[in-house]
Amino acid sequence: MSGRTRDTRAGRRTRSLLTVAVAGVGTVLLAAGPAMADGFEAHTTDNSPCYGVGGAIDFVDYGPGAPGGGDNDDYTVIHDLCDDGHGVEGYAWLDGTYLGKHYNGNGYAGDPEVWDPFGDIKGTHLVGIKVCLVDGASDTTPSYCGSAQQYVNG
Repeated sequence: MSGRTRDTRAGRRTRSLLTVAVAGVGTVLLAAGPAMADGFEAHTTDNSPCYGVGGAIDFVDYGPGAPGGGDNDDYTVIHDLCDDGHGVEGYAWLDGTYLGKHYNGNGYAGDPEVWDPFGDIKGTHLVGIKVCLVDGASDTTPSYCGSAQQYVNG
């Protein structure tokens, strides 16, 4: 075995130990501040016959969601996942301020609805999303709601 091979193996071990040490420090640093997300989701809690969930809302930090195609920054996608006669409604908050709601009654075979109540978020903010089953866009008694919130860095 040549000296070069031995040095390479030793170098790999050193790099591996350094990577573990850096990863450990990174974990401690992340735990000290708010969790950051590139995207997250919430689901209805209805135990639907369609995959166990009737609806979902995704927050997308950046991705293909611009009207007419292309990429968009900071938006939601609302999914009606079951053709069960219920629609779903998504709700949004930014730093505790309610931004509104959006209805999707397309059913499982329908398209998800892209909704952008946030604009382009700058800096670190707390994003809240919620999704509920509803019987039409004017339903005043949403049910089986699920929600989530995360800090995002725009």
